[in-house]
Amino acid sequence: MTEKEMNIRKAVFDYLMILVGSLMMASAFMLFLIPNKVNAGGVSGVATIFYHTLNIPAGLTMLLMNVPLFIMGIYFFGKKFGLKTVTGILASSLFSDLIDKGLGLGALTDNKILATVYGGLLLGVGLGIIFRGRGTTGGSDIVARIINKFTHISLGWSYMIVDTGVIVLTGIVFGDVELVLFCMISLAVSSKVVDIMVEGVTTEKAIMIISDRWSAISDRIMKDVHRGVTGLDSHGMFTNKERKTLWTVVATRQVEEIRRIVRQEDPEAFMTVSNVAILQGEGFRARTILNE
Repeated sequence: MTEKEMNIRKAVFDYLMILVGSLMMASAFMLFLIPNKVNAGGVSGVATIFYHTLNIPAGLTMLLMNVPLFIMGIYFFGKKFGLKTVTGILASSLFSDLIDKGLGLGALTDNKILATVYGGLLLGVGLGIIFRGRGTTGGSDIVARIINKFTHISLGWSYMIVDTGVIVLTGIVFGDVELVLFCMISLAVSSKVVDIMVEGVTTEKAIMIISDRWSAISDRIMKDVHRGVTGLDSHGMFTNKERKTLWTVVATRQVEEIRRIVRQEDPEAFMTVSNVAILQGEGFRARTILNE
């Protein structure tokens, strides 16, 4: 297969993922969230308000709002807000109105708790699939990036400001404080699911070991646990000694085995264990390689 054919194949796969993710997003909106006045902020939140107060189709609202936002994204950030963003915007908007108006499917439940949880889950899965296809759906993503560009506010806080602002507006319009709480739950659930979809469930741990017995410990880790170890040159500022600091990444189930080795070889060793959010490389399953 030539490089050109591979690139075409990747592009087709990306767009298929964006379409599938958009369909799942639209299903979350129209089968769970919007009919129950619950939203996770952003453009869909504004669409929820117009849907219930002015009877405007949610997909149409999202499309009309995203057009100027998309133009702003092109103006401020260039071509990276390109065809894939347009695809995500159009697909999620069209699928939403197709499910609601075309097929006439109503909410699967009128229980706000169920709608919040399952809507948030489905929304997070849809967004995660779109992101893995290296696409976006516009909306609060563009607004947050613009805020970040012209202020000292981080991108994460920018997202929070935009989405929380829309959620609070929802509560004010409908005069329901509890609705704000449901919306915040939906936002938290969908955000966490997106993280899992993009980064995977954390099943590996990074371990750092500082010990004068570093050679014996590294030998046993490689021999008994069958994991590679990197020795980093380090200098103990308190002891004024030169030594190797060991660093390795292992499966969670192997952590206790390494702790046992360290205790046996050097009870005075200093050891830290931390989560690994993104991991790729020989010996581990790929993560966050967004169809590259």
